Amino acid sequence: MSLARVTAFALDGIDARRVEVEADVRQGLPAFTIVGLADKAVREARDRVRSALVNSGFEFPQKRITVNLAPAYLRKIGPSFDLPLALAVLAAAGQLDRDLLDGCAVMGELGLAGDLRAIRGALAIAEGARRHALGRLIVPASRAREAALVSGLEVLGVSTIVEAVDVLRGAAPPPPVPEEPPQPATEQPELPDLSDVRGHNGLIYALEVAAAGGHNLYLHGPPGTGKTMLARRVPSILPPLSRAEAIEVTRVQSIAGLHGGSLVTARPFRAPHHTISASGLVGGGAQPLPGEATLAHHGVLFLDELSEFARPSLEALRQPLEDGRVTIVRGQRVMIFPTRFMLVAASNPCPCGMGEEGCRCTAADLSRHDRRLSGPLLDRIDLSLEVLRPAAEALRDQTGPRSSEVRERVIVARERQGRRLAGSGAACNAEMGARMLRELAAATPSALRLLYELHDRNRLSARAHGRILRVARTVADLEGSDQVHPEHVSAAAGLRLDDLRLRAAA
Repeated sequence: MSLARVTAFALDGIDARRVEVEADVRQGLPAFTIVGLADKAVREARDRVRSALVNSGFEFPQKRITVNLAPAYLRKIGPSFDLPLALAVLAAAGQLDRDLLDGCAVMGELGLAGDLRAIRGALAIAEGARRHALGRLIVPASRAREAALVSGLEVLGVSTIVEAVDVLRGAAPPPPVPEEPPQPATEQPELPDLSDVRGHNGLIYALEVAAAGGHNLYLHGPPGTGKTMLARRVPSILPPLSRAEAIEVTRVQSIAGLHGGSLVTARPFRAPHHTISASGLVGGGAQPLPGEATLAHHGVLFLDELSEFARPSLEALRQPLEDGRVTIVRGQRVMIFPTRFMLVAASNPCPCGMGEEGCRCTAADLSRHDRRLSGPLLDRIDLSLEVLRPAAEALRDQTGPRSSEVRERVIVARERQGRRLAGSGAACNAEMGARMLRELAAATPSALRLLYELHDRNRLSARAHGRILRVARTVADLEGSDQVHPEHVSAAAGLRLDDLRLRAAA
């Protein structure tokens, strides 16, 4: 029998789909054919596999070789199929026992000398291997630590194809998972601290509320008043990632090729330039990849100069903000990318930035500026803060609190939310659905009466009504209250309805 099978995985969105690499070696004119909807990088693997096998001391069969990647309807992308192709050819040619490949998944990119290089999506591949009840996974040694984050799976990190064959044959012991090298203290990233902020102590509480509940935040005001400075300090007061969240963030960053091979412990902070396209912001492209919204999953997406972003790009954020995911359809393929992020946006009041004090913009400029920020998008923002120029005295004397102090209060509030939302699938107040909000908000009758009065007085939409109640629930959590009282609703409304454009949108 000249047929051998090796299990591999193809990345599909942020998930891994099982692929059977079938190699058939038989008599005929020498040829090496790969079928099964493989892209150019996979078809080019023929030359890499041939050189790697010969340079590693194996015999490349001078026969007719046909490799099928099944299922044929699933597109296979990238050079990660090099190692499965090579092992399948060796097994089909009789140089490796086929039975040794049973129950084992294989992924890796080959160099011409037979060395293995890093691949994308090792964590997703390991999760796919465990999901299909495979006991072993062979990956490049540089990605073994990442794959080993998945429990119940034996991860074999190898450096060359010779080492992979020796481990399969039992001629060499399974290599241990590499230890994570200690990071020097001088290289530890230090987040910007709130204590650097001067003259804006009145805004710190709003940042605390936004971080405690995971609420979207909009900062607007003249240039140079501290909007960007405040926004970039939001990550310093966010709670640490849970184990499950860290796994999700690591998987997304690994698939995007932004990860170095170990568990991500810091919440993402993404700040794309305003020239970004809609597909770059929410994901897409000919071969869909995660966009900035997905790369900010469980972290912060900061859009500086919000009014300068193209309107199609901003409108593409509406579904991710509401649903926590974005669905991309390309060539009869449907991919879902997670987008549970905290939106922090900053904008000038007009194109010249001076606002009412000394605006030099024409009516056409103002109209064009306002059209960029649509009502439905602004309606999805929970907190709106006007950042004004601080007085000289405040700039000299007011110093913000340390981020560590604010973060402790945020963590306590998140723990209260975690106990209340346990088993619901939501991690914070901002993620509560309409039914959960009705059942778990615990608003007093007087608080609800005040909320309905605000609803009629400010002509709020149903969405705005719910978002104010969510923020009020967060304010109550920060105060340690089990119920939402009228003062909590008043505080939440004051953090949202200070902007006339937001009020009109609502």
